[in-house]
Amino acid sequence: MSGVSSFKNLQPSQLVNDLILYLETELPNFLISEEFVEILAVKKNENQHSTAFCVYMTNKCASRFCFQRENAQKRSSTVDIGIYKGANLLFTIEAKVLPTPKDSKREDHEYVFGKGGGIERFRKEDHGLDNRNNLLPECGMIAYVKSQDFNYWFSTINQWVSDATWPENEKLEIVNFDKIARLKSNHLRKGGSNVTLHHFWTKVN
Repeated sequence: MSGVSSFKNLQPSQLVNDLILYLETELPNFLISEEFVEILAVKKNENQHSTAFCVYMTNKCASRFCFQRENAQKRSSTVDIGIYKGANLLFTIEAKVLPTPKDSKREDHEYVFGKGGGIERFRKEDHGLDNRNNLLPECGMIAYVKSQDFNYWFSTINQWVSDATWPENEKLEIVNFDKIARLKSNHLRKGGSNVTLHHFWTKVN
């Protein structure tokens, strides 16, 4: 019980801020890591990229955070990556490859909406929940970018937000474009609350 009590006494927003800084610091080195090279030696699909990402980040963080693949969410839904502090699920990340692989029946705009829609899953409250189905105020998206540059995807994804007929204030905003891209967006969930999404894009081509 002491672990639970100490977690409740922490400021969740500060934990998330620390996590965001950690992701921003470590992600640029992901592509040159042993985890990236070895785990993606044969299979290079979305799931394998996320496995490599989870192993890399967990190995780097000296047990401060634990990155896990395929975390249970509402009903039978699973989110690609769950990040734990101890036993507490504090952040979830949905992963996408950009562009959407052509050898599948997936839709081009699935980063935003449609079958498998990334942002839409957070809006519908299927994703973005902790272990007790409480909605998390902040979550994330990660994109493994295989072609085009960050500016192209910034423009394209915001066009998809318009195509979904969502409010203009739900479009992505740039935080920083460097070795990786960092963006933020805010979305209205079906229950009336808001979720902030932190977007991390890394080139894997």
